[in-house]
Amino acid sequence: MNNLLSVWLVPAKDDEAYLSKIITDLGAEYNAPLFTPHLTLFGNIDIGLDKLKNVLNEIFADTKAFAIKKTVIGQSEAFFKTVFIEFELNEKLKKLYLTLAEKTDKKDISTFKPHISLIYKTMPKEEKLRTIEKLNIKDEFLIDKIVVNAPKTGDKDFLDVENWRILYKKTFI
Repeated sequence: MNNLLSVWLVPAKDDEAYLSKIITDLGAEYNAPLFTPHLTLFGNIDIGLDKLKNVLNEIFADTKAFAIKKTVIGQSEAFFKTVFIEFELNEKLKKLYLTLAEKTDKKDISTFKPHISLIYKTMPKEEKLRTIEKLNIKDEFLIDKIVVNAPKTGDKDFLDVENWRILYKKTFI
């Protein structure tokens, strides 16, 4: 069985370092797993790595780095959205999403809520709200990479964050 694949947008070096520090600090404070800062464009893709790489190379051949703007710092009950930065669904993100959706048969943009998570941890709502109050997050981030991620040992291990691995990375022009 193929691993389920995820397609991430990853911030440029300085913004990735900025977000990594926040993720590392929160991880240390709450004993939470560490992970690469990313905006998931698509999850649970099962078309195979080679086909997905070909699709991404075609779609992103002429893509230039672009900015995304923060709308809010939020929290949810979802493990992978414990505390997160939500972003404006701008025209660039819409176009990338819809173009990839067309190639992977995942066409429901209504479920796409662009965000970058800052911590993965089951926490009481009050604790998440206190965490948000302490954060002072800048308003804009530069996205310059697309990444394919998958668990090392199979689909069932996607919840094990430390089991994730990057299988492919493409830097935009």
